[in-house]
Amino acid sequence: MARGTLTPSPRNRRKFKDKKRPRFLLCGISLALLLLFLAGCAEMPVYREEVFYPKIKQPAVTVKLLETDEDVVISPQESFAIRCFHQRGDRSVYYASASIQIRASENGIILSQWTQGQIETNLNKVSFFPQNDDSYLFLNGKPYRGALEVIMGWKNPVSLLTLNVVWVEDYLKGVVPAEIGKLGEEEIEALKAQAIAARTYSLSRLGQYKESGYDLEASVIDQVYDGVDGEDSTINEAIERTAGEVITYQGKLINAYYHANSGGRTEYIENVWGRQDAPYLISVEDNEFCSWAKNYSWEEIWGKEDLERNISTHLDTLGLLPQEGFGELINLVVKERSSSGRIQILEVAADSGTYRIYKDKIRWALRRGSDPDLILPSTLFDLEIERGFDDSIISVTARGYGNGHGVGMCQTGAIGMAREGYSYKDILTHYYSGVNIIKSY
Repeated sequence: MARGTLTPSPRNRRKFKDKKRPRFLLCGISLALLLLFLAGCAEMPVYREEVFYPKIKQPAVTVKLLETDEDVVISPQESFAIRCFHQRGDRSVYYASASIQIRASENGIILSQWTQGQIETNLNKVSFFPQNDDSYLFLNGKPYRGALEVIMGWKNPVSLLTLNVVWVEDYLKGVVPAEIGKLGEEEIEALKAQAIAARTYSLSRLGQYKESGYDLEASVIDQVYDGVDGEDSTINEAIERTAGEVITYQGKLINAYYHANSGGRTEYIENVWGRQDAPYLISVEDNEFCSWAKNYSWEEIWGKEDLERNISTHLDTLGLLPQEGFGELINLVVKERSSSGRIQILEVAADSGTYRIYKDKIRWALRRGSDPDLILPSTLFDLEIERGFDDSIISVTARGYGNGHGVGMCQTGAIGMAREGYSYKDILTHYYSGVNIIKSY
């Protein structure tokens, strides 16, 4: 097949008696479309009758990569199969070795190729599968394992939502380095622990965004996922050596939360998000293992106007900002702390009234003095208020510990434990109380 040539697959006329076969059989293109391709191709397409089977290993996850109102380009490392889902219900399959451009329109997805122009229009979905199991697909030049799917977006009806359907073990290869960093052999037990925590989190979240068509976000909303670009050989080894291992409590997958640095002690889940308590997500002493890291302690300084802006913006997003606005900041008072020292209730006094901000939302309300686009590192901090001669606030300083919500495994603590000779099972059972590590597949 000449490079850049699309090969359409003909209608499959076989009658399958085995009802257990997958439903996704080939549907051919119309005669008119066939003639269009014959006219535009560099050489006669090679037709062959076959059944289209995606080659994604199980268990697999579907990850949201991108939602945009701009065109996207998907390319193969070698060659790929393209499966088009029409709004009228039929399907067609093509084979190509050149980049494909996808565009959203009010009538559906438009598929194009640089030399041949439009290939398909009015599509509901397009799926791309590499014909070689070991090759990658590229989304706007960025490589991913597994398959890519494009559907119409949800936020904007004339937008594209690009998803990555990938074997969970391959997914972890792009998650673990993005979450804990690229470490050496000395820390491989921490990498194993991170791999198992991330695997458990992934499998426990299957179907969580079912209505939107995917399982996980590729960001801090779930787990940061960087695809093939983030992979590392030592991390891949840690993933492979723990393949299929997950964390359970009383026979069920746990909510395997983790964070960057506990600041010396992890936190009960109910003290962070107000969710129902979990016996395995409790507060554990951690200072010995995490205090070595740069993100163990921090300091932020705000001018009064910066805090007024940050807090009023937060109140506005919650629908709590009065019509007359926030006004002048008068005081900040810590009203309650948890047993780990994290702030549970922060009382904010302003001209417009007194507001209470609870638990982890405090990080979003105050944000960072150095960069208001970033949330505060943790809720484990003390406040120091500088006032002028008229008792009005000039500046506020927060000095704190830890980075992240504080629930579950502390990543820097896991690294510290690995350096001291602890195994990945020691690490996981330290941070998740009373759990079992089992091989699920």
